[in-house]
Amino acid sequence: MRILFLASDHLDYVSDPLYVGLSRILGDGAVVDYPYKGSLHDPARVPWCLVPTPGRAWTREEIVDRLRDKYFDLVCLASFRQECFDECAELYRKVPFPPMVFIDGSDDEHIRHDLLARYPLRIYFKRDYIWKIRSPWKDQMALLWTFRGDRGLFARTVPLPLSLVMETLPAVDSVRKDIDVSYRGRASHPRRTKAVSILSRLEGVRFSGAVYASPGDRKYKLKAGRSRRAWTKVFDDGPAPRADQQQKEEPTAYYRELAASKIALHVRGGGHTASLRYFEIVGMGAMLLSDAPETLIPHDFVDRQHAVFCRPDLRDLETLVRYYLKENEERELITNEGRAHLLKYHTCERRAEYFLNVCARMI
Repeated sequence: MRILFLASDHLDYVSDPLYVGLSRILGDGAVVDYPYKGSLHDPARVPWCLVPTPGRAWTREEIVDRLRDKYFDLVCLASFRQECFDECAELYRKVPFPPMVFIDGSDDEHIRHDLLARYPLRIYFKRDYIWKIRSPWKDQMALLWTFRGDRGLFARTVPLPLSLVMETLPAVDSVRKDIDVSYRGRASHPRRTKAVSILSRLEGVRFSGAVYASPGDRKYKLKAGRSRRAWTKVFDDGPAPRADQQQKEEPTAYYRELAASKIALHVRGGGHTASLRYFEIVGMGAMLLSDAPETLIPHDFVDRQHAVFCRPDLRDLETLVRYYLKENEERELITNEGRAHLLKYHTCERRAEYFLNVCARMI
């Protein structure tokens, strides 16, 4: 199979690792990214979560010629960015396409009906796939409102979670487990600041981590508790202090913190789906403690087998931390089983196989 992979220059946590996996499964040159994405190929531009893959720059004329010659078996609209849509429109105006699929990597539950009206998308891959995990009644409401009554669209919308390029994770064998529990993440959800507030006050537990701000974030996001957040938002809602922006660590220090942790916490952010940390924790050899995923993840970790899930209100967070710090054998068994499950289902290669299997079944 040869795939035209229409991307944007922005980092995409869903489609970029998938591209790496597809290139490895199908072979170099079988997946053509257009426009040329240097962050997939050029060593100086490749971000910390990816590795360089072979590739070349194609002109629009070359892509049009190959589409006209039916060189590609599939067009993958692989970004939710406007520049990707604009380039797709230019190509689509000039020449017929083979079957098309869309990867919606935005962290929301919206469906892009504007794209569906313009292109005959065979499959709609969705990062924040929040359906078929709740009650049938809620799915029926989503069918009515989100999918506008289109049962066919609902049937051809499928989940596509994040995945890991395992070579990006440093070796962990020599790292001493001198941290009991860690958490570090952007203050993009109140649950995150609440988690740090709880963990940092646990007597006798060695905690490492913080919530950090990104440029443009406001002070209230860093406050734990509804009343403190509301008061700050009304009376002191200035930019987040620079010191709080510096709580974000560079990849080397971040991964070292995970490797040194017996337990590492994952908490949802602004979107519903699990972040990359959900998989990184397991890959770095710590026991994953997480709020239960609010999206459908095919072959997800199983509670108390591959990971441990806490309540959304974090009421049992302290109890779970203290229990699994005490039960070493049980914690290590979950850690090892989780890593085996990760390697079986959630690397970029396995995600590429899942993607190709869905395409083979539904196109």
